[in-house]
Amino acid sequence: MAAVDLSGVTAYPYIKLISGVGTVQQEINLPSGKLKLSVGSDVALSIATAGVSDGAAMPADVASIPASNLLELELGHSTLDKITSVAVAAQTGTADVTVILERA
Repeated sequence: MAAVDLSGVTAYPYIKLISGVGTVQQEINLPSGKLKLSVGSDVALSIATAGVSDGAAMPADVASIPASNLLELELGHSTLDKITSVAVAAQTGTADVTVILERA
């Protein structure tokens, strides 16, 4: 899959459903500024904030998101300390991933 580009989002809260995410990285490009990012699915997911490369295998450093849960991350507001993208992947099979962006 191609990276999902949310970098141009300017109205919040913003909700995006990404369908058919498999077990390799689905990159999500994030807008600038301070954000609260919530990610979840009805199946278990992995999320990575480093080593992000769309379509690649998930890196070793990931957080697990249990099925039917959301993980919330607050991201910094300056370009010096904020990540510009995350990667999500289904732990098995495929997932429909919900991404919620809010101004923090």
